[in-house]
Amino acid sequence: MTLAPIRGAPPGAPIPDFPVDEPKAKTAQSGAATVPDDQPEAPRFRQPHTPIEVRGNGIVLTFRVIPELPAISRASMTIHVTAQQAGSSSPCTLGFLRMSAAHSRTFLAGLRNGCSPIVAAGDENGTVQLEYEITESQPVMLVRQLAQRHTTHRCVIGEEIDLKTMAAELLADLGA
Repeated sequence: MTLAPIRGAPPGAPIPDFPVDEPKAKTAQSGAATVPDDQPEAPRFRQPHTPIEVRGNGIVLTFRVIPELPAISRASMTIHVTAQQAGSSSPCTLGFLRMSAAHSRTFLAGLRNGCSPIVAAGDENGTVQLEYEITESQPVMLVRQLAQRHTTHRCVIGEEIDLKTMAAELLADLGA
């Protein structure tokens, strides 16, 4: 089989031979060391204003910052508290609280700095109050209904949850 001449080539120009073998890719020599399997993977990138969930003992705390809309509403943060009942596919809502940006900054700065105890109360709205406390064994979030003085639920904060980073990200969402 002969090849056709190249379009635009002068008359009588030689027809180049094309390689019949497939090109062989050279393996790239990487100067970077490979990461062993036992090391934790790099933290995932979080989009700003994406809700953050903290899970423990069947309780889920969902922190969400609502950005300021100039001339419409100020920035605020809501925390929704839900419980996953055993055998149920849908979570049960236990309550929520909504805090102004100023109260949110105070609460989140306390979390980031490792202060204990810290109380989060909904100064704008809410049905529950949260109290962060570092106990002898681990940190916990205590959930209290506003009308009751005793703790209704305990959310034990596991070692896999980095509260300092979480608080810093939420503070950045608030514009602190």
